Amino acid sequence: MVYKFRVSEHNVLPEKLMVEVWRDGTFVAGIYPHEDGIRIVSKYMTKTTIADDRGSMAVPMFSKRKSLVPTVVIELGS
Repeated sequence: MVYKFRVSEHNVLPEKLMVEVWRDGTFVAGIYPHEDGIRIVSKYMTKTTIADDRGSMAVPMFSKRKSLVPTVVIELGS
């Protein structure tokens, strides 16, 4: 599996930049700034683990196919 990251303009908020996450040539997630922190949005996210041992940290897991649930949004803030 090859993951690549690209910086692009956000479609809805053109004054903001976002990071696109690509896996094997398929767009799997977007990471962008939000008023309370950042958001990670994906149709492929299946599980998220919150780890407190290293401070506040979210670890998203991605499937090979679209998840059966609606688009998942993770908000990380202060």
